[in-house]
Amino acid sequence: MIIDAHMHLSGTGWVRGKYLRFVWKMYITEYNRVHKTNKTIDDFKDMLTAMRPSVVDPEGDGVIELLDKAGVDKAVIFPVDWEAITGPPNVPYRDQNKAHADAAKKHKGRFIPICALDPRRGNAMDLAKEAIEDWEMRGFYFMPATGFKPDDPVCYPIYEKCIDWGVPMIIHCGKEIAHWDYNHPTQRIANVALMYPELKVVLGHAGTRIYRNEAIEACIIPNLYMDFSEYQGFWRLQPNYFYQWLRDAIDACGPEKVMFGSGFPNPNVLTPEAEWVKAIQEPQTDIEFTKEELDMVMGGSAAQVFDIS
Repeated sequence: MIIDAHMHLSGTGWVRGKYLRFVWKMYITEYNRVHKTNKTIDDFKDMLTAMRPSVVDPEGDGVIELLDKAGVDKAVIFPVDWEAITGPPNVPYRDQNKAHADAAKKHKGRFIPICALDPRRGNAMDLAKEAIEDWEMRGFYFMPATGFKPDDPVCYPIYEKCIDWGVPMIIHCGKEIAHWDYNHPTQRIANVALMYPELKVVLGHAGTRIYRNEAIEACIIPNLYMDFSEYQGFWRLQPNYFYQWLRDAIDACGPEKVMFGSGFPNPNVLTPEAEWVKAIQEPQTDIEFTKEELDMVMGGSAAQVFDIS
């Protein structure tokens, strides 16, 4: 079973346009390095718009088509609660979370819906209860880049309820255009895992390239895991270094702590889903991986973390 442990559905009005352009600038910079081109932000927008199936897909129909073509059985899906730095989107984040929950019901057995939540919201606990108890969502996603630290006491009530509900917590840990000093909170996420040993905690993006080795060290903690979504640029630019990192992560933490992920949709402009799957399933390198290790990375580990049968 193959599971993409990190994907986002998208809809019109879900993210403020000015912020999207900042994000696209980051991605087109990497695209230009990989392809030795000089494309602009508008070019990236055009490439994203031209992707088929469409990335404007709040019900997940196109994502299912994409997963089927890539041979991916299931995906962990969630929005991102950006409101603290972008202002309110046209579609409220409660509705975006509900859309992910509804997509999981529509495509039964294919999506694992996760609730994106800013723990500083005054009604954060009410939103959390609604997501888990009413909408049957399967965990939570924090984006510290909006300006908070994962080990701040404001987060503790959500962590404690995660333990009660038996659901995991994904915390962003990687490149992002906003609040750079909050983007790589590996040590603070490790603090959370140590404070709450019953809570399964996932390093979303595994620190990306700059903090990739910190992610390995942190995931030695028994209840701390990683997904390496958005590592496509690392693989394309420095494939030998990428595969050596993956080998090191498996050796240090065990394959059951390492999860395949894409970060769809933006990274898929650089590397389509099927190509990224093949890069891990059939690694073109002299570095050796066993079939059992790759099977665990490609889906077995996520099945354990997200309680997927």
